[in-house]
This record gives sequence, C-alpha cells and structure tokens, in this order.
Amino acid sequence: MGRAGRQGEWAEELPWDFGELDPEEDGLHTNELADTHRRSDEAGVNDWVYTERMMYMPHTYFVNDHRQGFREDEELREVQTPDALWLAEQDARYKMRRELFPQLSDDVFIFANFNQLYKIDPTLFRLWLRILERVPNAIIWLLRFPAAGEEHLHRVATEWAGPDVARRVVFTDVAPKHMHIKRGRIADAFLDTTECNAHTTAVDILWSGTPVLTWPRHEHKLCSRVAASVVCATGQGRAMVVSSADEYVDRAVEWATQARHEYTYDRPSALVPAILEPDVRTGYVKHRICHGPTMDIRLQLFMARDQSRLFDTHRWTRNLERGFAEAWRRWVTGEDEADDNDVECVGHELVAEDCALDKQSRRKAQWSRRIEQRIADGLATATREQRTVYAPRGGSIWILDEDDGMPAQTWVREMLGW
Repeated sequence: MGRAGRQGEWAEELPWDFGELDPEEDGLHTNELADTHRRSDEAGVNDWVYTERMMYMPHTYFVNDHRQGFREDEELREVQTPDALWLAEQDARYKMRRELFPQLSDDVFIFANFNQLYKIDPTLFRLWLRILERVPNAIIWLLRFPAAGEEHLHRVATEWAGPDVARRVVFTDVAPKHMHIKRGRIADAFLDTTECNAHTTAVDILWSGTPVLTWPRHEHKLCSRVAASVVCATGQGRAMVVSSADEYVDRAVEWATQARHEYTYDRPSALVPAILEPDVRTGYVKHRICHGPTMDIRLQLFMARDQSRLFDTHRWTRNLERGFAEAWRRWVTGEDEADDNDVECVGHELVAEDCALDKQSRRKAQWSRRIEQRIADGLATATREQRTVYAPRGGSIWILDEDDGMPAQTWVREMLGW
C-alpha cells in the first residue's frame, strides 16, 4: 500500500496510520488545494501535500502473516512453561550465533541490518561508523545484497573511520526466507536505514524478537516512517523510536554498552530435548544468559508476539473491513463531502505552552488538540455502532480497534512528537 492517485471519489479512502503518515498532510480536496497552498505559503506551513482523506488504522497500516506463516521454532515447541521457553530461546540464539560467527567472543555486541545496500546513504553510514567507534566490542552485520557492495563499503569505512572500524563491518550471504527470519534472532539489535526504512524486513526481525532502532527522519516522506509505525504496533515503540541523528547514535551506544551476560550450568532434562550439547567431560549444559536494555525489549517482543497487534492478521482485516464499510456508507448517504470550516480552522488556536515549542512541534500540538476535540464532539452524539469507526463529516476515517474503544489523548499523542 502507499499513496495512490485520485481514482474516483469513494475510492479516495486510503489506509494509513499515525506513524507512517505525517498528520498535518491529510484532509484536503483538490478544489481546496490552490487556496490552501496560498495560505500555506503565506503562513510558512506546508500542510497541503496530501489531497486524499485518509483511513487511519488503529495500530499499523502494515499487514503481514508471520504468525501463520513462520512457525519455525521446532526446538521450542515442546517447552511448556514461560521460563523454560525463554531459556530455550536464549539457547537457540547462542547456538546459531556460534555456528554463524564462530570467531566472535561472547562479549561482542552484534548490530545488524538486512536491507538491500542501496538503502544505506552516506549520512546513515557515517552514523553507523560513529557507533562502532564508540563501542569497540561491536560489529555491524550486513548482507551481500548485492555482493558488489561489500568491497565498496569496506573501502569507504576505511577512508572515513580507519581499518579497525572497517574490519568490524561484517558481511554474510543472503539466506532463504525461512532461514533469514530464523537467524534474525542472532543479532542483538537491528539498526534501521533512515532514508528508506526496513518494511517487511522490520517485521521479520521483530518476529524473531530482535529490537529495531529506527528514526523517522523525514516529516513528509512515507518510506522513512514505516518502521516507526511497525515497531509501535508491538507496544514497545517508545523504546525503539528516536527523533534525531544524535539520539539514534546515543541509543545504539547505550544498548551496546549496557549489555552484559552471565553463564549458568545444568544437566539436560530427560523430558525436553537439549538445544545445546552438554560438555563431554562434565555432562553439564552451558547457558549464556544476557541482560540489558535490548534483552528487556526482546523478552517483551518474543514472549508476546502471538498476542501482538502487529502479527494479528485477522484483527487487522476486520478493522480494515470496518473502514471500508464506513467509506461506502458515507458515499451512499452523501456524507462524503468536505466541510471547509472543519478542515481549515478547527483547533489551530495557540495556547501558552505552544510558545516554547519549535514550529514543527507547535503544529503537531495544535493538530493533536484538534483531533481530541473532534473525538470529544463525536462521542457526545455517537451511537454504539459509530463508536467503532470515528468519521467526522468530510474528514478522515479513524478505525478503532474492537478491544480499544475510542482513542484516548495518549493514543492520539503517541507518535506526534517526531
């Protein structure tokens, strides 16, 4: 899905969500565009870019089928308790890490990015090299995607950061899809590409339990905001989304420098097949138990993935169907007409706390209050059915999750700080 052209009146309802679309860009019609453009130029506000009225999904616009299609954890299926499952997952990570990177010591922190190499722009690559300079015991794991990129990036890394850092830019071959998702667990953290985010790759990595660090770098560029939408659907967005280049580097360094591990030993259980081989002399299995910010996020991602909104395809489908039904209802009843006053004026008054904000933050704060007021006004007269799809006359459609009810102010503000 993405931004489409105007292909007929009722088909203009497009599915999006907060993180993936800048909220200041929606809600205008073609016949309003020229006047709005002039007003925007005069005011210095670029709020006219999107002419379609949007259909906002409650969690993320990005649909996937990982919960049904990638039940790859054969070694974990016989585990019965949450504690045993989490230990088995850490054992599986440790085993695959030693198989793929046998030369790495256990204290090396593995950053990764599995996107095609064309997504790595010079600005981002400099950020990655800064991270490696500040974390001497870290590597960044990339794919030969394409293979010709390996020599080029090593040469540039040497020129910009020296041979020691360049040696820690590590490449492997692209794996088949099934193995690609399974070995995503090896990485300690995934560093997203900021000009054009990971899309399906981000979902692959989150399904494996690995945290994704992303920065929605451009306010008006869809492809730089997709991963923020995806990670927020896991419920862990605040830990994984940053708002500047410096914060991107600092968060990555914090994750790596605060990571630590310890070892525990026990004899393999006769009831559950051992993932790691016991020591031939002692008969004990050595478990590598990791701690730190990324492991806290990983625990939540991995243990809750079967209940995660991101991976609930049936729920996503039901929500979209309700949006389609509302769009069709508005077309049939003739309610699909814009209200100029509603689009242009509501909620743009300044309040005292806005004065301390920069221009972009001030616009978003005003937009947030406008939406909150619309929701409050809609609640006053909404029927039971209308409370599942919020659609002010002539405005965008806000699809509300069946379990979440009307969106609270915290839900509205969640992604407006970027």
